[in-house]
Amino acid sequence: MKTAYIMRKEIRESVLTSKGFLWYILTSVILSVLSYLFLTNSELSLLDQGQMLYMIMNFVTALGILIGVVSGSDAIAGEIERGTLEALLLSPASKTEIAAGKLAAALMNWCIIFVISIPYLFVVGKGGQNLLSGIVYLAVLGTLLAVIFSAFSMGLSARIKSMKNSLIVSFLIFLLAGSPIFLSAALRTTWFGRVLDLVNPFADAINTFDSVVVDSQGFSYQTGRIAIICGYAFLSLLFLKRSVSRLEM
Repeated sequence: MKTAYIMRKEIRESVLTSKGFLWYILTSVILSVLSYLFLTNSELSLLDQGQMLYMIMNFVTALGILIGVVSGSDAIAGEIERGTLEALLLSPASKTEIAAGKLAAALMNWCIIFVISIPYLFVVGKGGQNLLSGIVYLAVLGTLLAVIFSAFSMGLSARIKSMKNSLIVSFLIFLLAGSPIFLSAALRTTWFGRVLDLVNPFADAINTFDSVVVDSQGFSYQTGRIAIICGYAFLSLLFLKRSVSRLEM
């Protein structure tokens, strides 16, 4: 009940605000532009539906992670800088319950972004044989990645106690995690690219999307990458719990 109360409070303060709606409007605009280009541009329209769906899924995932990084960096450090942390720690809720409520509110942003993306996924991937599978994988892996980056950024903000600094560090890690999107196919086949793909949860997710949507491979091909992503989710939650436990008034 205490976790639910904190979650509702955080949703009112971060999701149901002009800043939150700005994220959703921006998502709709960008997805509309991308979908329009995919369907009307003479060169992009030559891509098969699997490739177009895969690219849209990558963008939605990256945007969900970015929002998680921003909200996570503000979750604890923002309370410290606004001088509201003491009141929060004096509430009947434990530190773990406070962290859980804030994390749940941060994940709400991802859920809204995912729901917004569904019509665009259907428009771009209409007629594709792996559309529904792609949406399921996006829902599951996107949620896990949102947990990883939101929890890590939140734990980092609790340790650094500066929203600006925690946001900078989290954003740099986000850029490093997203680097596989910008690597050429040749570079990704090198030892560096393979190692980065193996240890990077975001790379594991987009490789899974590629395997499912483009190559039509089954679940047995995805278990290793999914296990790595789940491991990162567990470690990020553990990092958040330990970081928050050190908070003092």
